Amino acid sequence: MIAAAKDTSYDPELLEAAVRVNDGQPERLLGLPDDHADVRGERVAVLGLSFKPGTDDIRNSRAIPVIEGLQARGATVVAYDPVATENMRAHFPDVEYADSAAAALDGASACVVCTDWDEFAALETEFDAMATPVVVDGRRVVERRDGLTYEGLTW
Repeated sequence: MIAAAKDTSYDPELLEAAVRVNDGQPERLLGLPDDHADVRGERVAVLGLSFKPGTDDIRNSRAIPVIEGLQARGATVVAYDPVATENMRAHFPDVEYADSAAAALDGASACVVCTDWDEFAALETEFDAMATPVVVDGRRVVERRDGLTYEGLTW
């Protein structure tokens, strides 16, 4: 849209601002676990690796900058996605990949949800296996509940 607007001599200032805000969301999201837990040397679950549910496509996936940011903070990333794991493994061979959301959450100090798969909305008691139940939900798919420190952000 921005390119089309420029082709017609329209100044796409609002569109460009929206892109800047969206591009900054992963960094904003990464600051949220820091408010509740030090992730350095800790296990952090990343749920959802595809750019949207229903696909294994990781192009433009928000999980990519999230994983990079967590690794830069010294976290041990444990990732899970129902279908995109192999594509992400090619991009991040050093990440641990879990066979289920429950396995990724087990012992994690924090969890970051990057894709709104239906199975993540169904998670409940699985969060009880976390070392510290801090959930940063980039899609607002997880239900808030007692005993869970929840931060929601939508991008």
